[in-house]
Amino acid sequence: MFLKRKMLNRSKPSSMFGFAFFMFGLTLLTQLFHGYNFYYYLDQGLVDITWATICKIAFVIVDWLNDLLFGYLSEKTKSKLGKRVPWLIYGALLLPLFIILTYVINKGANFSIVGFGLYYLIISIGMENASTIMYTNYNALLPNLFTTSNKRREVSSVKKGLEILGMITCYLLTPVLVSNLNLPYYVVAIIYTFVYLISLYVSLRTIKVKDDINAQTIENGKYSFKQTIKDVSKEKPFILYNIAQSFFAAILSIIVSLYPMYCKYLLHIEGFQQSLCFGIFFATLICSLPLWYFLIKKYGHTKTWLINYLISPFALILFLIPNNFITGLITCGIIGIFFGALMICPDMISSELIDIDKLKYKVSREAALGSIANLIGRISVILSAIATAIIAIIFGYKSGSEPGDNPYLTFKILFGVMLPIIAALGAIFAFIYYKFSKKDRLTLLTLKKETSNKTSEVSITEIIKNEKRKNINK
Repeated sequence: MFLKRKMLNRSKPSSMFGFAFFMFGLTLLTQLFHGYNFYYYLDQGLVDITWATICKIAFVIVDWLNDLLFGYLSEKTKSKLGKRVPWLIYGALLLPLFIILTYVINKGANFSIVGFGLYYLIISIGMENASTIMYTNYNALLPNLFTTSNKRREVSSVKKGLEILGMITCYLLTPVLVSNLNLPYYVVAIIYTFVYLISLYVSLRTIKVKDDINAQTIENGKYSFKQTIKDVSKEKPFILYNIAQSFFAAILSIIVSLYPMYCKYLLHIEGFQQSLCFGIFFATLICSLPLWYFLIKKYGHTKTWLINYLISPFALILFLIPNNFITGLITCGIIGIFFGALMICPDMISSELIDIDKLKYKVSREAALGSIANLIGRISVILSAIATAIIAIIFGYKSGSEPGDNPYLTFKILFGVMLPIIAALGAIFAFIYYKFSKKDRLTLLTLKKETSNKTSEVSITEIIKNEKRKNINK
């Protein structure tokens, strides 16, 4: 009740850092799942690579459905706190619950291989549902709380910086806590849960929820799920962009889930040394952000994103080089430099696509569009999971208990050959999106210039109001 009163009575603008701070806690906790669940179940031999792939595909398919479901439910929500905030408050504890349950199981449990596989599947589906609730509603707040291009660029930079910091913390700290201090993974999950809940509280305390509520009152028509699907199916730029993003999501998914095994079989390291390799990757990524930020200001976020995407396949080929700790450290440091814009720009491009949608259809449906984007984004994740399993089986890798004759070559091919191919496919779609989206981006820019005065930017709400005034005058 105290928190609700504070949010409703806040007169100051939403805090950029306060809003973004939740991304640190959310990333810290979710990366414990994404980065280690595959390794945890495979390395102990709880499941083999076939079972793990079946589970991954199954919960991704379920996640397709829950993206649409929770996006729809979010759009239909009516409360004093708007559409999104109630979901963040009441859904907060589901995420840590499923992540803790992921790691309480071990080989001592009296389960068969099928039993472990089913448990892994059920918990993974539960975690994906909880994660969708939090990410869908949190990301839907950004376009309404921060309405100008400059503000969005700034908050996206801070948000991505804190996301990367959350990743660094997770991948630096977790191996040390588990390998060096011998803490079980579920205890680590409990520790990270406290950070996650504190970051959520800080974020909700520092946003002006009335801005989100007011931004949702601009529409002429009411939200319709069927109409949304129909409208999106006609928007080629929206579809192309999210297909391109899905390939990047597949790359991240493979890196975070299989990197512990890459370290084990190629670099022959674990614990603190593994933490350092992950740490140097994210450290150089953060150090590269000022360069990418400069390029965004000079060339715009869309062109900078495209440039970065075109470079990424060549950077990922470097995964073929390392065979020990030192070469692994150097390679990770170099690769990290080339991923800054792919981390920063998507929030800005997604917000722009939402603005274009509002301009065309005069309806507020941020969560629904985000859900459909996630739906499209799962395509390449499924394909990459299947490709990973096929390559692993060809080279004889089944699990940590049955690694086959040449696990070294298995993970060298997965990282140094498959990842560059996925990045190249994503870059092709990114280029096509850039060409198809020119007209919409130019229209939006022109309307912003017409509506604004020479000293300030305008929000999409102001543009639509201006359009309505023009229609009335006509």
